[in-house]
Amino acid sequence: MLVYGQYWNDAGQRSAVGELVALAKDQGDRRAALKLARLMGEWALTLTLPDDPIVTAVPPNPGKPDHLAATLAAGVATALQAPLALDLIERRFATDRLRDTPVAHRPALADAAGYVVDAIAVGRNVVLLDDVVLTGTTLGHLSQLFRATGAASITPLVSAQTRVRSLQERSG
Repeated sequence: MLVYGQYWNDAGQRSAVGELVALAKDQGDRRAALKLARLMGEWALTLTLPDDPIVTAVPPNPGKPDHLAATLAAGVATALQAPLALDLIERRFATDRLRDTPVAHRPALADAAGYVVDAIAVGRNVVLLDDVVLTGTTLGHLSQLFRATGAASITPLVSAQTRVRSLQERSG
């Protein structure tokens, strides 16, 4: 997994990336989302990625109208001049938010979302975008599904990494 930036700085304040994520994700600020997508695209151009990738995003809970990961994927796909395939992963069921779930219960929650990977992933190099990562449960789950489907490679890109808040949350 490749991470663009940290959500929090050393002083416990949101970093510049964290501010963009918060504005885009929590406040629905479209300009912040587009700025972060542009920055992620520029960053993706500096990375060593597999040839001929297809770009997709972790899908949102069903019924969620706007989703930051999809905007980030579009920015990265544009920068890489790669196909964008937001329908590559289907999420069949709504679940509680992972960040509100004890770490020990997160794998079961990711499984309960009913993710299905389209067979078009077979033999493809997949670049998988997510907005924020805490423990990597969702990205790990989806990477396993892509491998089982026969994807040639999976490269997760994330805009920001947060930190686990407490030992109690980690032990769940």
